[in-house]
Amino acid sequence: MGYIDKIYTGLLVFPFIAVVITLPYVMYQYHKYGSVSWFRTLVIYSFILYMLIAYFQVILPLPSLESTVGNRWQDHLNLIPFYQVWLYWHDKAFSIAELVAYLKSFSLWQLLLNILLTVPFGVYLRYYFKQDLKRTIFFSFLLSLFYELTQLSALYGIYPGPYRLADVEDLICNTMGGAVGWQITYVFTMLLPTRDEIDASSRIAGMRITGMRRFWAVLFDYVCATNLYGFILGLLGILIPAFASSSATEQTYLWTFFCILSLVQVLMTKGSTLGHAICRMTLVSEKGGIASTGQLVKRYLYLWLFTGFPFMIVCWLTSGQFTMFNNDLITLGLLAVARLYFFWYFINIVFRKGALMPHDKLSGTYYIQTGKPAK
Repeated sequence: MGYIDKIYTGLLVFPFIAVVITLPYVMYQYHKYGSVSWFRTLVIYSFILYMLIAYFQVILPLPSLESTVGNRWQDHLNLIPFYQVWLYWHDKAFSIAELVAYLKSFSLWQLLLNILLTVPFGVYLRYYFKQDLKRTIFFSFLLSLFYELTQLSALYGIYPGPYRLADVEDLICNTMGGAVGWQITYVFTMLLPTRDEIDASSRIAGMRITGMRRFWAVLFDYVCATNLYGFILGLLGILIPAFASSSATEQTYLWTFFCILSLVQVLMTKGSTLGHAICRMTLVSEKGGIASTGQLVKRYLYLWLFTGFPFMIVCWLTSGQFTMFNNDLITLGLLAVARLYFFWYFINIVFRKGALMPHDKLSGTYYIQTGKPAK
C-alpha cells in the first residue's frame, strides 16, 4: 500500500470519526465561546484528518497475524541514527554520479518523507494551538515516540510480533519536521485570520441565541434522554421478566419521556436543562426575570401537545382497538400536525435564525445567554 492509498483510506474513515465527535465538539464550542465558528471547525477537523492520515502512514499496510509469529522486537529496533545513510555510503567513494544516485534512492526519500510527515503538525501547533518552538519540538518528539512505540509494540499487542521497524532516525526526522513546520507557519497562514481573531469573532457571535444553538442543546438533551430511557427499559426488563416495551409506541413514549425529563430539569434549575447549561442559555419570562413554574410547565405541555400527543392518538387508533372506524384520514391528519411542527422548527433554525415557536409564545418564555465566553 503506497502513500496515496493510505491518504485515501484516511479520507474514507474520517467521515465516521467526524460523526462521532461532532456533538461533543459542538457542545464544547458553545459552552466555551457561545457559538461555533465555521472556520475554527474547518481547522479542527482538518487537523483530525491530518492526524488520522499520518497515523495510517505509520501502521498500514496491516499484515496477517500469522506472518508476524516469531518476530522479535529486538530485530525490529534500530538505535543507530541515520544507519540507512551510513549503509549506503560506507563502501562508496563520493562522486557526482554517486550523489545523483543517492538523491534518487529510497533511503533519502524515506528520510525526507519522515520529516514532511510532521511538518503540518508543527504548523497546527503554532497557528491554532499557539505553542512556542520549544513546546512544538517537545510535542513533535512525543508524537514520533508514540508512532515508534506503536510499531515496536506490534500495534499494542494485537499482533504476535512487530511488523515494522522502530527507528531512532524516524524519531529525529519527525521531531525535525515539527520544528520546520513551526518555522514556516507564516508562509501558510499569512492570509488567514489569527487564533485571537477567530476567538473574538466567536465571542461576538455567542452573544445572541441562534436557532442552531437551540437545536444543538435540544439534540444533546435528546441523546441523553434516549440513553436514560433505554437504560430504564433494560432495567425493567431485568427486574420484571414479563415486562416488554411496545415497539409501536416506543418513539411516542420516548418523546414524552424527553419532555417530562426536560421539564423536571428546568423546574429544578429555574430555567435550564443540561443541554441549555452547556450551551450557556436559560429560559426566562417574557415579562423579565426568572420564568415561573407555571410558565415552564406550560412550555413543555404545549410542546408535547403539538408533537407527542398527535403521535400518541395515532398509536391508539392503529392499535386495533378502533377497527370499526375508518381512521386513515384522522391518522394522516394527526401525523401531519406533528410532522409539520418539527418542520416549522427546522425552518426557524435555518431561515428565521431561531424565531420564537408557538410553545415559546404561548408560555411567555424565551432564551437568554448565561455566563461569559472564554477569553
